[in-house]
Amino acid sequence: MKEATMKAISFAPAEVFEPTPVHLDILKTVGDMKSCHISQVVSALQSLHSESRVRSDIRDLLSKRYLDGGKASSEIILRLTSRGRLLILPPQTS
Repeated sequence: MKEATMKAISFAPAEVFEPTPVHLDILKTVGDMKSCHISQVVSALQSLHSESRVRSDIRDLLSKRYLDGGKASSEIILRLTSRGRLLILPPQTS
């Protein structure tokens, strides 16, 4: 019979994600295009940021679940998640 091992509990505070201007540009571009390919986002932001930076930050946003990547026939299709939408909402004034 296999014994269950217990993991140590971590009491460290959760890391807060601070989006960079590149992250925000990517999220806004994907939001404007609705469903788009990675290459379309890279092309749209090529005048502002390097291709490698955009691709790297897209991977970062996918891993943190701010973007969702659905598989198409040839390339991943990017969509905003609800977490991604929250990052690009205008600040609320009270």
